[in-house]
Order: sequence, then structure tokens, then C-alpha cells
Amino acid sequence: MTEHAGEVEQGLLWKQEHLAPMPIPTGQPASDLMNIIWRKNEIFLDIGSFAMAAGWLTLHMGTVLVLAVSAWVASTGDYWLSLAMLAFMGGGLMGTLWYLFIKQWRKPLTPPIRFNRQRREVCITEPDGNYWFVPWERVYAIAPSVTNLGTYGATKHGSLVVWFPLKGQEHETYGPNKKGWVLMVNPGGGISSMAQWECIRSFMEEGPDAVPEPSVTRNRGMSLWQSFTHDFMQAVKSRGWLLAFLWEGLGSVVFNGFLLEHLLRKKLAHIPDLTAPEVVDWSKPLPPAQWAKRSPELEKAIAEREAELAAV
Repeated sequence: MTEHAGEVEQGLLWKQEHLAPMPIPTGQPASDLMNIIWRKNEIFLDIGSFAMAAGWLTLHMGTVLVLAVSAWVASTGDYWLSLAMLAFMGGGLMGTLWYLFIKQWRKPLTPPIRFNRQRREVCITEPDGNYWFVPWERVYAIAPSVTNLGTYGATKHGSLVVWFPLKGQEHETYGPNKKGWVLMVNPGGGISSMAQWECIRSFMEEGPDAVPEPSVTRNRGMSLWQSFTHDFMQAVKSRGWLLAFLWEGLGSVVFNGFLLEHLLRKKLAHIPDLTAPEVVDWSKPLPPAQWAKRSPELEKAIAEREAELAAV
């Protein structure tokens, strides 16, 4: 049996919320928490994944911590211990982690997943250029989350998993052990995953104005300093001066947000496009009379869900 949107499975420390098929409204506003929107227009939405900012923040803070501890040890007069810490923790541990991070960063961007709202289809493109089209209502999305218990209490982790049938199986439905093409991002599960999923669902069912602008064009045309000032003032409006100063101000210095922003701009300056002739033709606009329509089942499910949300 294939579960449908709105159904929930859960155990003692885990929960799995089904968001599609039958992509009905989740009740959450569309929010691109993981910056997966790469390209958007009236016809299609390109979704990609290059979420390495969290790794940068972790490694940069780890490096700062190692340097700070080594400097403190050196200030006590124990220079040999300080050098040993720098060699082992700095060069051995952090150096290896930075090497792996940079190696991953330098990999070419993978082609985006393209959602065509006029045809109500999705184009999946592999790095080798192989591609196929999937009916929108065959897309399967879940928001799994798990609670881990440890010494310092409980921590919750969650993600958004979007599954697509493989080439030649485009009209087959999802099954627990069925292989497919998978996109997974980690906005946190639950409400966060719903908000991230709404970026895709709202585009397909409502239109481009219902979703945020592409993350890769954020503050484009501004210098790094202008971008920082703009974001700082936006943070002041939403969170107040104190929190804005602590996160946008000190946070940008401690985590070297300026260099991260510079590197992200360089990495995402040239988003890969889909160039296969059939895909280019598939991506062209259609006359409104030729637009694909929702299935009667989805039309009914959306109407019922919208009535439920209106009654809340």
C-alpha cells in the first residue's frame, strides 16, 4: 500500500509524515530553508542542492577553538604542549577534515531537478546527461524525523526526502523496497520539512509568485559589505538589535561569514542548465489551453484540505 499526504507513521523515537503523493497543502508557508531553489520562472522551477554552509561553520569554529586553546596553553609557558596540540588537533584532525571538505566543495554541481508546472511533469537529469520525465502526481515526499537520547538530553533530527521513479518506471508507484531517484535535504523535519516542501508544491499547484526567489540570486549586484548591511538591517527588523548584533554581527566575524559568502557566490555563479534538445523543447512555454490539469482525485483532495485549513 502506498501512503498518501497527511498520513503519519510513528514509533517510540521516530516519526514519518507523508507529504505526497496527492500533494495537498501542508498549511505551512513556503520557505526555502536549505536554499535549494536555483532557477524560477513562469514555466519551471529548478531545484538543486549545495548545502555545505553548516560544514563550513562547524569546521571554522573547530579551527578557532583549536587555535584558542593552543594559544592559551602557550601563554602558560608550555610551548611544546602547545605545538603538539597544533600538530595533532590542528594539522592532523582539522587539517584532514578541511581536506575532505574542500575536496567535496570542488566537485562540479549536479544538474538540477526541473519541475514544469505547465506540463505537470518533472525532469530528472543524471550527471552523465541521461534524463527522463516523471508525472508530477507520481512524486513521493516524506518528512522523517528521529529523536536521539544522549548524555545531554534528547535531540531531534529530521529531513525532507523526495522520491522519483527511475527511467522506464515513470508511471509506477512508490514501494518500501522500490529503488528510485532520491533528493534529500535536512531542514529539520516536521514543520521545517513541510515549509521546504511547500516551495515545490506551491510552485506546481499555485504558481511562481507563491514561492521565494532563487537563493543564488539573493543580494546579487551588491558587494559583500552591502549584502551584510542589508541582511543586518533585515535581522534588526525581525529580531531586534541585540539578536541581530549577536548573530549577524559577531556570528559573521566568528564564523567568517564574509569569506563563506564570497566562496558561495563563486561556486553558484554558474548554475548548470539542462541542455538536451528534448529537454529544452520540453521547457518551452505552452499555450494555456494545452496546460496539463490536475487529476480529479487531486482536485478533490486539495479542495477538502483547503476547507480544513480555512476552518482552523
